[in-house]
Amino acid sequence: MSERDLQPKGPSSAGTWCCLGGGHVYTEADRELAEAIGHSFPVVPAAARASHAFLERVVDHTARAGITQFLDLGTGLPVEPNTHEVAQAIEKDARVVYVDNDPTVIEHARALMAIGSPDGAVDYVDGDVRDVQKILDEARRTLDLDRPVAVLMLSMLGHIENPTEAGEIAQRYMRAMAPGSYLATCDSYDSPDMRAAAAAYAAGGGPPIHLRTVAQLEPTGAGLEFLAPVGPISLWNPTEPDPEPVDQWGFVARKP
Repeated sequence: MSERDLQPKGPSSAGTWCCLGGGHVYTEADRELAEAIGHSFPVVPAAARASHAFLERVVDHTARAGITQFLDLGTGLPVEPNTHEVAQAIEKDARVVYVDNDPTVIEHARALMAIGSPDGAVDYVDGDVRDVQKILDEARRTLDLDRPVAVLMLSMLGHIENPTEAGEIAQRYMRAMAPGSYLATCDSYDSPDMRAAAAAYAAGGGPPIHLRTVAQLEPTGAGLEFLAPVGPISLWNPTEPDPEPVDQWGFVARKP
């Protein structure tokens, strides 16, 4: 950890997305890029906010369905409420493992370990989500993979260029999960506005974002029972009437 730069000179994906989504943990470079992108492309902050709201609804829904274990892959920087806060408000003994390989994210994940419910558990894994076996081995410190787990892969598989590879990674995690587990995933949809925004984001120093189509998203849930079709995440189990569609598409599915 000491060899990695906790204050990168350029904007980071986690910091910029946190700023766009209404969080408060980011650098000046993250803020400048987020403000520039958000001003020119309002679809992006709308997608970031929708992604976090989707996280809250998914965790709430699965916790009320009896899930007490959560694997949050590519967790990013905190935008309150965090996964464990939503889960433990419903199931006080809920156990949550956060996974990321951004050193700044890991520093914040460590802090979260001290504030979870005393009846539950919060842990973190410092690793790349593509290293599936390593992540699963370390997650077993906290999670019982013989019991159902909600696997969260929100707004992060788009960092993997090849959509087939991204889908296969999700499938590998789900093969290791018990029946009754859930997968929730979403990424930026390949719309004209998002294509322009992704190009501007990369030109501003952000890492490449690979947009997805429905045909690329659906195979990620192969063999699972979709709770709703792939589509704008703002329309999944909404808590307010007549929500606006966003260019952040995904799904929730259950392992039979």
